[in-house]
Amino acid sequence: MRIKENLGERIFNFTNYVFMVVLCLICLYPFLYVFSYSISDGVAASTKNIILLPVKPTLINYKTVFANQTITNAFFISVSRTVVGAVLHVLVIAMAAYAVSRKYLLWKKKFFLPFFIIPMYFSGGILPTYVVMTKLHLNNNFLVYILPMLFQPFHLLILKVFFEQLPESLEESARIDGAGDFTVFFRIILPSSLPVIATVTLFIGVAQWNAWFDAFVYITKLNLYPLQALLRKIILESQTRDMIDIMEMMQNNANKEVTSESIKMATVIEATIPIIIVYPFLQKYFVKGVMIGAVKE
Repeated sequence: MRIKENLGERIFNFTNYVFMVVLCLICLYPFLYVFSYSISDGVAASTKNIILLPVKPTLINYKTVFANQTITNAFFISVSRTVVGAVLHVLVIAMAAYAVSRKYLLWKKKFFLPFFIIPMYFSGGILPTYVVMTKLHLNNNFLVYILPMLFQPFHLLILKVFFEQLPESLEESARIDGAGDFTVFFRIILPSSLPVIATVTLFIGVAQWNAWFDAFVYITKLNLYPLQALLRKIILESQTRDMIDIMEMMQNNANKEVTSESIKMATVIEATIPIIIVYPFLQKYFVKGVMIGAVKE
């Protein structure tokens, strides 16, 4: 049965719809502008104001970007750190959360607060962290992207709350059949926790993909730069020859449609598209997992 709306409710709903449409357009326009610029003739785009539609559409900017070995290498560094970092992070965090969620863990209350909760709010700072990384010989090392991000207390709390809500009968029945802790964890706990696992994977995956500051601090070799750090270097240093000799790359290109600005726009799109493609596949799990622990029976 449809409830009839009065005039005030219609005006209110119409206002909400208009506001949401305008808000969506405001959020989408910068991305559409960058995309239109990236597929435009660089020289033509620099002389005309692009509002929405591209000027003299072409793919030469993307061909130039993907033809450059430095940008391609940075893309694979970003993909590698995101995939490896997300998998190892979820494995470490899930194992730790499973351990602290068990009632029979010795000294659980004594160690949980100082080792897990306090570091979530307070850190050692950049200088002590840099000294530790240097002592561990992680400067100019791919592992500097992985090891410091293996553990996040907030993610541990999310998984801990979920594991505590799983029926104890699942674990008890497995142990009656002779299963040990690793069998229970990998064969029962993890398959039953896909929503929260997907949520944590999305959190850490986005963080790894967008990270640039660790490369700025610990990496001096250009071949170890992730895409975001290289993009920052391109944007800040596009007027110099320090970045990737982008001007020389453009001069050697037979097609004069490429400009430094169009290269930057194409690189921005290259850095944005992968995470946009991945997100819809995890969205159904993310919506479920983000509500974990909000309501507890």
